[in-house]
Amino acid sequence: MDLRFTELKVRIRKDQVHVRIICFMLFSITAVMVNAQEFIGLAIDNYTPSNGMQLNPSVIVDQKPWLDIQVVGAGAHVTNNFGYIQNSTLLNISNYQNIGFNASRKNGWAQLNTQITGPSASLSLGKYAFGFHSAVRLMGNANKLPIPYAELYTTDPDPIEDSTVFKVNNTRVKSLGWGEIGLTAGAILYQFDKHLITGAITINRLLGLQSVALIIDEGSLMVVNNKGYLLDGNGKYGFANPGFTVGGGWSGSLGFTYKRMLTDISNYVPHGRSFGCHTLGYKWKVSGSIVDLGGIRIKRNSGYNKFTSEDDDDGDAYLNALESGGDFTGIPVDGSKYTAWLPVGINAQFDYNLQNGIFLNGLITQRASLASSYGPDRSNLIAVSARYERKHFMVLLPLSLENYQDPHLGLALRLSILTIGTENMLPFIVKSDIYTADIYFALRLRFYKAPGCKTKPPKGLENFKFSEIFRRTEKSLDACPDW
Repeated sequence: MDLRFTELKVRIRKDQVHVRIICFMLFSITAVMVNAQEFIGLAIDNYTPSNGMQLNPSVIVDQKPWLDIQVVGAGAHVTNNFGYIQNSTLLNISNYQNIGFNASRKNGWAQLNTQITGPSASLSLGKYAFGFHSAVRLMGNANKLPIPYAELYTTDPDPIEDSTVFKVNNTRVKSLGWGEIGLTAGAILYQFDKHLITGAITINRLLGLQSVALIIDEGSLMVVNNKGYLLDGNGKYGFANPGFTVGGGWSGSLGFTYKRMLTDISNYVPHGRSFGCHTLGYKWKVSGSIVDLGGIRIKRNSGYNKFTSEDDDDGDAYLNALESGGDFTGIPVDGSKYTAWLPVGINAQFDYNLQNGIFLNGLITQRASLASSYGPDRSNLIAVSARYERKHFMVLLPLSLENYQDPHLGLALRLSILTIGTENMLPFIVKSDIYTADIYFALRLRFYKAPGCKTKPPKGLENFKFSEIFRRTEKSLDACPDW
């Protein structure tokens, strides 16, 4: 894209969240939402399987509750390395307008992962399990942005010498919003002695809601009179004006889990009568999964274009559309249909039971999407967690590294039907420059015994019912009450 001396109009205003440069949009959302990454407190808790199946579908097989129902949940994780709330805590809402920019970085990045989850459930039926979930999700990322140039768009910019040139190589600014409804099915694949292997698959129907992507493979950004001009650029862009449906698609997830059980489980049936209508414990488990494998075919109010140094008008029109807040009417396009791939991730997890409700967990998430795709990229993540969990209570302390370099200390609590947590709790309690905001919650109902397991034979005169006389025969084990 040859935009020689074409003004790049991307001034950031305090009272707007502009689609044009999504990295700034991500941080603006931090300032107005303050509402994660992988929502670790929900994903690894043995008592919240309908949430855990989004990270690994196989967790619903041999799940602790017989039926787990999530009524509603929500969460958001927003982080970057250049925009921040100055000297504040996230609980001090009055300081949210004090936005600063760190211009000392060579390249900038930003990440957004937010979702609202509707009704979801998972059900254990012996050696099989089934699940359902619904959600609206928005993910976005920005990578390799020239941070010194971003200082021009603060409220009090320092002047930059004319003809200063910044390289813009492999720069990516992308976001995708969609709704999804998914079905999960799983089963015990192998059981012998103390070995238990489970597997499950999820199929999702996707409904596209929004898509923006700007990918600059290489280019130069020159400053003249504190204004920017993009020189000798080439890359591509795609867009879909927000709407109830801008396209549709499918995605899937596949997961497996190996458990080293505490006792022989050769004849084990989860929640079976012969096992007290409960599940059996494990000493340790290891699991792996691939999630969000699929995409959305964008085809309504949309377009895409690949540009080179010869396409002055194309790039100028696209950047002006970004400046206008995302009105892409009349933008030059090569076509109206393209595929925005979901942020594919590969997960591995190890969970060790120290007994008495204490567990140690290790989690690794590696993004597997192509940087050149029109869809967003997820964060890489490595986390080590300690947790204490019981039927009605759980506390979790995760220490995580986002993109293997940005450390966070989190906290999650489950009290009866409510789980609330964050993967970065320090901004809530320690005053500092805040680059990351993260919070999530879920409200649920759980049933631990199948309906058939609730029937007990009468014992003693106080529990004896006269009608039971007519249901017994002389060969019945409970032919007579115990008195």
